[in-house]
Amino acid sequence: MVADVAIHRDHDENPHAHVMLTNRPFNADGSWGQKAKKEYILDENGNKTYTANGHARSRKIWLVDWDKVGKVEEWRKAWAEHVNSVFQEKKIDERISEKTLEAQGINDIATQHVGVTGNRDERAEFNELVLENRQHKAELESLDEKINNELKVKQLKNFYSFNEKKVIAELSKELHTFIDLEHLEEKNKMLFNWKNSVLIKQIVGKDVSEELNKVSQQEFSLDNANRLIDKVVDRSIKAMYPTVDSNAFSMPEKRQLIRETESENKVFTGAELDDRLSMIRADSLNRQIVALTKRPFTSLTMLSKQEKYHIDNINNVLAYQGYNYEHIAMSHGKILRNYESEEFSKELDIIQRSLKQINSIEEVRKIVEQQYSVVLGTIFPDSELNKLSLVEKEKTYNAVIYFNPKIKKLTQSELENIVKEPPILFSTKEHNQGLSYLAGRIRLEDINNKHLTRVLKFEGTKKLFIGEAKADKNIDPELLKEATNRNDKQSYKNEFYRDKNMENYQSVTYADTSPAEYMNRLFSGVLISVLYNNENQRKKGLEEVEWDMQRKHREQNKSGGLSR
Repeated sequence: MVADVAIHRDHDENPHAHVMLTNRPFNADGSWGQKAKKEYILDENGNKTYTANGHARSRKIWLVDWDKVGKVEEWRKAWAEHVNSVFQEKKIDERISEKTLEAQGINDIATQHVGVTGNRDERAEFNELVLENRQHKAELESLDEKINNELKVKQLKNFYSFNEKKVIAELSKELHTFIDLEHLEEKNKMLFNWKNSVLIKQIVGKDVSEELNKVSQQEFSLDNANRLIDKVVDRSIKAMYPTVDSNAFSMPEKRQLIRETESENKVFTGAELDDRLSMIRADSLNRQIVALTKRPFTSLTMLSKQEKYHIDNINNVLAYQGYNYEHIAMSHGKILRNYESEEFSKELDIIQRSLKQINSIEEVRKIVEQQYSVVLGTIFPDSELNKLSLVEKEKTYNAVIYFNPKIKKLTQSELENIVKEPPILFSTKEHNQGLSYLAGRIRLEDINNKHLTRVLKFEGTKKLFIGEAKADKNIDPELLKEATNRNDKQSYKNEFYRDKNMENYQSVTYADTSPAEYMNRLFSGVLISVLYNNENQRKKGLEEVEWDMQRKHREQNKSGGLSR
C-alpha cells in the first residue's frame, strides 16, 4: 500500500494532515498489483468442475482486504488509539476519537471559561473562539450527514435492477458507447447530426436507404436507453429527494440534478436544494440547446429570424427555376436534382447548409416548447397552453422566472396582484451589487443572493433588474449610468462575437423596460383568461350546479315537497 500524506503545518490554530491510501497494492517493480484473483473449484482429482450450463466453477479470492466493509472504520480506530498513545507519552491531556460527536454523546465543544473580570481583549478573543467552536461543532455534527450523503450517492449504481443492467450492457454494444447521462447526451447530438446529414442527402435524390436503416436502428436503441435511464433517474430522485415534486420538473432538469449529485458526491438539502433546483431550472434551456447545437439560446425571435434567413436563401436559389422552399417537400426533393451538376454546386451547397440549419432550428423549438410547457404547466395547471403562441409562452416564461423563481403555483388573484403592483425583489444593497457587477467592479461570485446571480446571467431578466434598480432612489446615478453603458457595450460585443463566429447570426436586442411596463403589456385580459381557463370553467360549472340545485329546492317548496 502507498500512503500520500499532506501535512498542513501552516495552520496555527488547526495544524492537520490529509492521508490518502491506495486500495490496490504495488508490485516490487512499482507496477500495480492485483486486489483479487480467480480460483477455479476443482474436484478430488484436481480437475475443473462445471455448472449445468457448462461454465467452469470459480471463486473470487481477495489478495488484500482493503476494500472490506468496516476496514476504514478499523483504520480510523487504530489511528485514534495510536495518537492517544503518543499524547499519553507526551503527557498531553487531549484525546481524539474516530467516533462522531453523537456516538460519543457529546452535544457541544468544550471551551475555556473567561470570567467577567477578564480584560476586553481577552473577552474579544474568547468570543472569536466561541464562534470558531460553533463553526467546528456544526462541521462535526454534519459528519454523519455527509457520510450518509456519500452512501446515498454510491447507491445510485444500485438503482439498476439486474435485468436493467443486462439491458444496458446490450444497448451499450448496439450504440457503441457506455450508457450513462454524459454519454447519452453526446450520443443524442451525434445521432441528430448524422440523421440530419442523411436526410439532406435523401432530399437531393441520393439513395440513402441503407444509412436510414442504420439511423433507424440507432434511434430505436437510443430511445430505449433514454427511457431506461429516465426510469432510473425518477427512481433516484424519489429515493434521495423525497420532498421534490418530480412532476414539476422536466426530465432534463431531473437528469441535471442527479448529474450534479454524482459530480459533487453530495445530496442537497434545505435552502441549498432550493437554490440548486432554481439554478438548474434557469440554466436548463440554454444547457440543452448548447449540448445539441453548440450555440447559445437567445430567444425565439432570434430563431425565427434565422429560419427566415435560411428560407430566403433557398428561395433566392430556387427562384431561378420558378420554385421556392415549399416545393422541396412537395416534390420529395426531385427539383433539387436539377442542381446536381458541377455548374450548380455552389447553389446546391447553399441549399443543403440552409436545410440543415432549418432542421436544427426546428429541433431547438421542440426543446424550448417542452421546457416552457413544464414550467408554465406547473405554475398555471389550469391553463390551455396550446392556445398560446411560442412567443407568448416565452414572454410569460421570462416573467415567471424573474418574479416567481421557486416556480410555485399562482392563483389568478396572485398573478393579478403581481401585474398590478410588481414586487420589488431586491434591496438597495442588492441593486448596488448587481449594478456594480454590470459595471465591472465586482465578480458575479461576490453576490450572495442566488436569484440575483441567475437574473444577471440572462439578457431579458437583466433588463428587468436594471428597470427595477432605476426606480430605487437610493442608487447613485453615476453607478447606474456606468452599469447601463457597460452592459450595452457588452451586449454589443456579444452580438459582434456571435455575428462573426456563428453562421448567419441574426441580432436580437432587448429594449429597456421596467417590471411594471413589462407585466402590464404582457398580461392582458386575454392571456390571463387562457392561463386560468379551466379553473374558471370549473367555477362556472360549480355555480351552474349550485344554481340548479337552488332552483329545484324552490320548486319543491312551491309544490309542498311533492315534486320529483
